Parts: sequence; structure tokens; C-alpha cells
Amino acid sequence: MKRILSIFIFISIISTIVKAQVNVPLTSSDLMDIQRERDIMKMMNIDVSQTWLYLVKDNMVSSNKYLVSEIIYNESGSPEKMVFFDEDMHVKSFTKVKYNKKNLPFEEIRFTSDSSLLNGIMYIYDKDDLLEKQINYNNSGDIISTYKYSRLNDTVFIDEFNGLDDLVSKSFLIIDSGERTDYIKKIVKINTSDNTVEKQIFEYDDMSLLTKKTIIEGESNTGYKTFVYNDDGALVKSSFYTENNEFVNSTSYEYDDYGNVIRIIERQEKDNSTKVFVINYLTKTQNED
Repeated sequence: MKRILSIFIFISIISTIVKAQVNVPLTSSDLMDIQRERDIMKMMNIDVSQTWLYLVKDNMVSSNKYLVSEIIYNESGSPEKMVFFDEDMHVKSFTKVKYNKKNLPFEEIRFTSDSSLLNGIMYIYDKDDLLEKQINYNNSGDIISTYKYSRLNDTVFIDEFNGLDDLVSKSFLIIDSGERTDYIKKIVKINTSDNTVEKQIFEYDDMSLLTKKTIIEGESNTGYKTFVYNDDGALVKSSFYTENNEFVNSTSYEYDDYGNVIRIIERQEKDNSTKVFVINYLTKTQNED
């Protein structure tokens, strides 16, 4: 389950109040990765994953832990319910995911702890099972934004519309097809006046692994991220720096033998704080125990 980078990239493209919480395929490589993740979860007979937060003080990891989230998987190995908890470990919100016959998500529905609607996302796919449209709605069921995707050669075009179906912004992704995977080279977002709002430039190594992402807002370089991998090609650390090469924060990852993320360590330079997230994968028998 080494799609951390794909998730980061996708979220950076879709800047909206309603955030996607499941993976949806933009490219054929994404489609294969999603299938591979699903097969691993099914093979391992995983029914639930829990993310726990451990606080760090004076470089010592506290024994106190807080449940952050819990994901429940269906028989196909896909997440069907995600529960999020507050600092007192009470349910804060939860998300239900519906799937089509090809096991691709077609709707995410978010609720408050008392089951009141928060918002949701609907997904529509093209004939190749790649994302064609994303529709975001609010707690009244009204559409607040729509993203339409089209593809031509090595480019994915994304048009953003508001709830009145007015064009808000346009983005495009330049994609290269490598020997092992498709990878994004550049993301450009422009407004309705055709002015560039944001640009992201991606650099890769000889193994097609992302090593650097530079972020440019307007004409200003706002910083960059670097990425480090282990011998298996799994991301082990990402670090963010300002345009002046000043360190801002980092995130480190640890995996089990199946490639599942089991530990995430976040460090902030500003206040020298560290958070450790531990992810446990459980079967129904373990969960009941």
C-alpha cells in the first residue's frame, strides 16, 4: 500500500472544502495500484485498521495514546466506513463509502456523530474506469462544486465549477508514461482570466520515484518538498523547505512486510514538536478480543 505520494498529489490538485478520503484513479497506474491495495487487504483478511496518536515530549514517546481514526473494510478489501475521533476519543464524524460493480467508489457521505449529513462526494468514471467527474455537495444536499476531467495524449485537464455551474478554475496535469508507472511531471492551475494561480513541478529519479516537488504560487516560489525511499521503493521520509532552503517540517513512514504503513512520524521545526501515529491492522477476531 505505497500510494502515499499519489494521495498527496491528488489532494493538492483538488482544493476544496470537501476532501476525498478514498483513492480514485486518475491514471491507469492508479487503477492498478488501487486493485493491488485491495488484493493485499483481502489476502491479509484485514477488517479494521486503527490509527493511534502518541504524543512526544523531551524526545520521549508518551505511553498515553489517543484513537484518531478507524477504518472498516468490506469483503473486497476496500474501506467502507471511516470513523474519526476527538481528543476525548468520542466519535467526531464518520464517512460511508459506496462502490460500483467494479469496486470503484461512486459516493462518499460524511456525517456528524449524531448521523446528521455533513457533506459528500460523488464520482463518475469514463469507459476506462478513470475519474471523469467529481461532484461535491453540502449538508443540504446542494451541489457546491464540480470537477470535470478530460484526457488528451499525455495531459489530464481539470475544470472546476461552482454550485451555479460557473467555471472557477482550470488545471492540467502533464503525465509521462514510464516503464513501471505513469507519473505526473507538472500541475498547473489557472483562473478564469488565464492567469497562473499555482504550479507544481515534479522531479524523479531513474526508477521513476518522485524526489522533489516545487510549489510556485503566482510568480513566487513558496517552497519545495523532498522525498526519500527505501530499497523496496516505499516512501520513508518527506521534508518541506522554504524557498530559502529553511527546514519547516518532515513526515517519516514505516511499513510492515506487506507494504502497509504502520507508523507515521510528523515533526515541526517551528515548535520542535513531534507526533507519532501508529496504525494497527486487525481481523474481526482480533477486534472482538
